[in-house]
Amino acid sequence: MDLEGLKDKNWYIELLLPSEAHMYGFKRIVKQLKTKYQDVLILDTFAYGRCLFLDGKIQSAQLDEFIYHEGLVHPALFVHPYPQKVFIGGGGEGASLREVLKHPCVKKLVVVDIDREVITLAKRYLFSWHRGSFEDSRVKLYFQDARKFLQNTEEKFDCIILDFCDPGDAEGPAGLLYTKEFYILVKKALLPDGIVVVQAGSTNLNMLKGYAYVYQTLRSVFRNVFPYQIYVPSFVGPWGFHLAGFSDSVLPSREVIERRIKERRMEKKFKFYSSQIHQNIFALPPYLQNCLKKGKVIYDRKPFLLQE
Repeated sequence: MDLEGLKDKNWYIELLLPSEAHMYGFKRIVKQLKTKYQDVLILDTFAYGRCLFLDGKIQSAQLDEFIYHEGLVHPALFVHPYPQKVFIGGGGEGASLREVLKHPCVKKLVVVDIDREVITLAKRYLFSWHRGSFEDSRVKLYFQDARKFLQNTEEKFDCIILDFCDPGDAEGPAGLLYTKEFYILVKKALLPDGIVVVQAGSTNLNMLKGYAYVYQTLRSVFRNVFPYQIYVPSFVGPWGFHLAGFSDSVLPSREVIERRIKERRMEKKFKFYSSQIHQNIFALPPYLQNCLKKGKVIYDRKPFLLQE
């Protein structure tokens, strides 16, 4: 390895754990600012293209964001037989909007993000993520705390997508968005056969605590919880999600998912997702299944801390 070559680039260091970090070589800083809620950084990197960082953590990269966002959105929307009303907590870059709006059955999409400045920056600097989705007539955008919105709304949704900052940042804007009390609010906002999907942090072997805690917290509220994981290269490993809330105790078969893809005429709409991928991502190795059993329920009075 040519260590001298390290001197030829600018480097951004993301601290993953007190004993581990990841370096991104970058060409230029596109935008950097501190909003009321978080530190925002947009970099043009050599390996991953343009990247968005919030509070020092990568949120998505131009090269592989489609893997994360297709993996976040489509398993839930295809498990549901006919989602018409969808809620997204954490609009961010707008890529999750982009993926939801591919479904012709979706009639209304409510997006709630606490940080107006992040959305403004995304509209200007992250077009390849949202591709104009914020302007779609089906989208209703609100700038406020997602918990307060769900607490006050009388609307019910077929699918709720929760794409907040990672569990473990108890002092950040998402600190109370992974607790049992919050998931009770989520459940009340779901229609009888509604589904919630939660991004639940890294499933790297040395970072599994948050994934297990979110799983057990969801299980304390919903009868059915199905964990899955997807490999996202810019996230330095596999990433975890949980589906919860619907009445069936088993996931739809691959044949059912394939039929729904065809019924919605979405066969050519994906770069990552497919009926086979859908089937495979829910197959967790034994060590991960065993780890989920060790999680504990997160409460408002004691938000989860990754380093606790």
